[in-house]
Amino acid sequence: MLSPSPRLALFCIALALALTACRDGPPQPVEAPRPFVLRALDLNQRHPDGTKDWDLKSPEARYDLNSRTVRARQPSGVLYRDNKPAYRIRADLAVVLDDGALVVLEGGVRLQQLNQRKVLITGDRLVWTPSNSKMVIDQRPGAVDRDSSLMVNHLTFHQDKDKLVFRGPTQLKRWLKERKPDLPPQTVVRSGDGSWNLEDGTLVASGPVQADQDDGQVVTASRIAGNTRNGYIDLFAPVRMTLSEGKGQISAGTTRWNYVKQQLKSDSPFEAALKKGRATGTGFVVNQLNSNVIVPEDCFIEQPGEQLKARRCSWNWSNEQVIADGDVTLRRDALNQTTQAGRLEGRIGENGALSFGTPGQRVQSRIKLEENSTGEKRDQPRVSF
Repeated sequence: MLSPSPRLALFCIALALALTACRDGPPQPVEAPRPFVLRALDLNQRHPDGTKDWDLKSPEARYDLNSRTVRARQPSGVLYRDNKPAYRIRADLAVVLDDGALVVLEGGVRLQQLNQRKVLITGDRLVWTPSNSKMVIDQRPGAVDRDSSLMVNHLTFHQDKDKLVFRGPTQLKRWLKERKPDLPPQTVVRSGDGSWNLEDGTLVASGPVQADQDDGQVVTASRIAGNTRNGYIDLFAPVRMTLSEGKGQISAGTTRWNYVKQQLKSDSPFEAALKKGRATGTGFVVNQLNSNVIVPEDCFIEQPGEQLKARRCSWNWSNEQVIADGDVTLRRDALNQTTQAGRLEGRIGENGALSFGTPGQRVQSRIKLEENSTGEKRDQPRVSF
């Protein structure tokens, strides 16, 4: 054991040598510590109550001690909800910063829902903040399920709420039965910003909204709100529907589109501009599968020289058949003729004009004659057919 004096002398000699070396010799480069190469990476996080939050694994990773950064190859993991697997995640590369405070996934990012509609969220880069349960995809984000595809500019997934918040422009493609990327969709809906709750199906998006059908029909609205679990989207006024082949345009209030049944329905008054004339009524039902429009109340059709009123009307635009039911009154300007019946059937001709007939039906007509040469005028008595 050295006494205090010799130990102090040795310390002074060592210090002098060190100062001499710093003064006389060139500085020695300090090598940065090499990152650890890990044969496998297995990270996991739990909630304060001990239930599982997320896991992340990789077959090969490098860990930098200075920056506390992990770079991993082919990462994959599981997100949990109520201690059960809810989503599976994977990518080509992962960078885990600050011991898991921030995770960046790059290349072929896939976030697969394991239940409900099994929605698949994709993108080229995902920035994940586990403490906030938030994932942001800012490069080629999208989402697909069995019968639809969603494409947006920017996507944020709130893991704890199962909610997607997207920034438009937004494009939603829908197939009738099953999504087939090699075949065109039956409907393409374009809108603005919005959100989609993957758990309860709530979907909202700002406008302007435009839905293009593969048969040429176009529907526009100010905004939309619906539910993908229940299979409908509400189109908010003003709603305009342009029929295929230039057959007319319908202007209406809020309209519900049941895309499972391929049906549009509204209880609000509407007005339709046809090739020759117009039609109005209270509410309508458009059955897209059988090319049929039904006006359930206050049907009124007007065209050059004719006006028709009825309780209910229907029009099939594939065969151009028109049916008017209930207290039907048809007035023709020619001869001031009025025809009344319980039902009238008609057809729209090639020129867009509507002509009515009464096959097998009993009607009553009244014709008002013009004045004769003596200035007298008389009414034609009712005639039954």
